[in-house]
Formats: sequence, C-alpha cells, structure tokens
Amino acid sequence: MKLKVCSLYFYLFLTTTSSMIIQNYNQKEETYFNNARLDILPLLPEYSESVLEIGCGNGATLKYLKDRGKCKVTTGIELTEPAASEAKQHIDITLLGDAEKIINTLDSDSYDTVLCLDILEHLVEPWLMVEQISRVLKKDGLAIASIPNLRTFRVISNLAISGKFDYADTGIMDKTHLRFFTRTSALELLKTDALEVDHWIHSPFAAMSKSAIFNTITFGIFRDLLTEQYLIRAVKK
Repeated sequence: MKLKVCSLYFYLFLTTTSSMIIQNYNQKEETYFNNARLDILPLLPEYSESVLEIGCGNGATLKYLKDRGKCKVTTGIELTEPAASEAKQHIDITLLGDAEKIINTLDSDSYDTVLCLDILEHLVEPWLMVEQISRVLKKDGLAIASIPNLRTFRVISNLAISGKFDYADTGIMDKTHLRFFTRTSALELLKTDALEVDHWIHSPFAAMSKSAIFNTITFGIFRDLLTEQYLIRAVKK
C-alpha cells in the first residue's frame, strides 16, 4: 500500500514538474526558438546524409543546412507545440515531446550528425542523453553541442561579491537550466566510451563588444572567464 502511495506521489510530481517546464518554455520570446545557429558551421562536416537536432525550435538551423545542401534528411525533436508546428513546415520529420524519452525510441546507428545546441543544461540527466546520442549516431558520426559556461566574470562576481545566484529569463542563468557546466565539465560530458571529443571552440564575441576588446588587450588570458558558451564536437568511435 505504501509503495502504491509513493508511486502515485512520484507520478504526480513528474506530471506537475513537466507541466511547469512546458509552461516556462511557452512564456519565452519567439526569438528563443527561431535562430539559425550559424556559429556551429566551423564544426560541421561538408555533408551529412541525415541530421537529428534535439530541441530544434522552429527548425531554423536544420532548414538553413538543408537549403544549402549540407544534408539530405532532417529530423527534429521539440518540446513545445507552437515551435514544433512551425518546424514541420521546414524539416522532414518533427517529433513533439520530451527529448529524454523520444530519443530512446529512435533506431541505433541512424544519424550522421546529431545537434544538441543549448539543450543539455536543461535536462534532468544530460549524461544519459549523451549516451543515447552516441547510440543513435552512425560510426564516425558527429555529435555537436553548445553548452553555457558558468565560469564567467559576471556569475563569479555576483556570487563572490554580491552573494547572488539569481536566475533570469535567458542567458547563462536561465531559470529553465537544471545543470551547470564549465569548460572542463562540458568536455568531460561529451567524452564517453563511445564518443571522443576531437574539436571545441569558444563561442565567438560580438564584433567590437567590450568582451572582444578586453580579450584582445589582455592577449586572451581571460578568455575562459569571458566565454558565454562552448561549442564542442565529438566523434563516435
């Protein structure tokens, strides 16, 4: 009897939490879902037969790649219904729902490239997601991830000087983030028995931004503390 009651409470907790997460995403600005991620282009192969994007938004990135002949078949997983509905107009296959559940249903060795852009930090178990990504990748396939960097001047100063760890609607301290990473832990996340990190880059600075200027005059010494996110590529062994 106690076991049944505990199971019921756990089910209600998961149901309520899932509803709250979807509600938080639905409250985000439309631009959150419709940006093509051109910053990943240096990490992409010349051509991929099949590309899966986890958290595809409205499909802008996959559409960009297909329109330019960089892939043949595009598949996207998206949590929110409005973004998924728009994605259906741009990509070949759109799967609506929780990516942590959906990826378990996909066939092994199915994709040449898997994109996971600003997604892993939102997940309950990002390590399990990385394992599933490696499973659905073909041999020599590529996993490309972008992961926010917690170890920035802004976060450190707020915590050390002001004693603040305040969440926000967007950015590194996005209130929908469940996990936080630094460069070291982000790279470790993408290193598994089946995946090997072969390249990573700092996210580019906006031209003539304060961060870009400071990075230049300090000869890149503080680059990690200025970097908002890391772009990481891993290859399936």
